[in-house]
Amino acid sequence: MTMSRTKSPMSARVARAESRRRGVVTLELIVVTPIIAIMLSAVIEFGVMLASIEQITASVRAGAKVASELSNADLGNAATAVNVDVVQAAVDNVLGSAGMSSCMVILEHNPTCNGLVAATKTAGACAGCAAPATALPTTAVIPSGTIRVTVCVEATQLAPNLLSTFGYDLTGQVVSDAITLPYENCP
Repeated sequence: MTMSRTKSPMSARVARAESRRRGVVTLELIVVTPIIAIMLSAVIEFGVMLASIEQITASVRAGAKVASELSNADLGNAATAVNVDVVQAAVDNVLGSAGMSSCMVILEHNPTCNGLVAATKTAGACAGCAAPATALPTTAVIPSGTIRVTVCVEATQLAPNLLSTFGYDLTGQVVSDAITLPYENCP
């Protein structure tokens, strides 16, 4: 006597339910994978950008330190941009260690010693780069005057632009940072 095995109606239902579960899991995977990819790309891009912004801040400090120590002759020479070039070289030296370069450096100063006059000088050109709208502190606040250095860097140098596929493109964007220091060479 041989017994034939036939599937019971209960096992057929279990098999159909299992098949549906696999379909739902596959559908969930198809829907969730792009969202996870976007979130992972955003975390990577913004993390790299934040680290790069710290490098820009360090370069601004280096440039402002050089500018605050310029001689009266270099700072007061409005005919040439030699003083801005010296500041830009200091900025690009720090940025170069991270594989970046400035697209514009703005030097503003208002010392009143030895006949110096307030001026703004720039080196480089960047669309969308501007000095901060706030005025430099007056000589009543800081008697020797102040120096402000603004550094602008194209955003595509800061991060890998991973989110451009999803509509957040860094092309044409500029990141800037500025610092104000007292001028150190007034007697």
